[in-house]
Amino acid sequence: MIIIDNDGTISLYQGDSGEITIDGLDSSANYTIYFAITDKNRNLVGNELQVVANNTDTVTFILASEFTELLSVPHNKNYEIYYYGIKACTSGDEPTEDTLFVSGSFYGDVNRIIVYPRKVKGA
Repeated sequence: MIIIDNDGTISLYQGDSGEITIDGLDSSANYTIYFAITDKNRNLVGNELQVVANNTDTVTFILASEFTELLSVPHNKNYEIYYYGIKACTSGDEPTEDTLFVSGSFYGDVNRIIVYPRKVKGA
C-alpha cells in the first residue's frame, strides 16, 4: 500500500506495490510523464518510470513490488527517506520539459518518500 499525504509525501513499506496518480495535466498536450526516485546522494534508484498521457489530464504510475524492493532500509533504522521528481515532456517541433510540483510544494522543495522496512515477505 502506498499513502500520499496532502504535501505530496509518499509513505510505503519496502517491497509493497501500489499506484501514484498525477492529475491536473493539460489535456491539449500529449505529454510523456516521467517519475524518478533518488537517494540522499541524488543517485537514481532503479529506472525512471514513464507513462504517455494520450491527451488526458491524469496518468497513473504502477509501482511494482520489485521496484519498491530497491528502496532499502538499513537494519539500524526505523525508516529511510528517498526523494522523487515528476517531469512532463512533449516532443515535436517545439519540445518542452517541465518539472511538476505536487500539491503544497514550492520551487526548490523536495518531494519525500518515507520507506519503512518490510513487515512480512509474503508470496
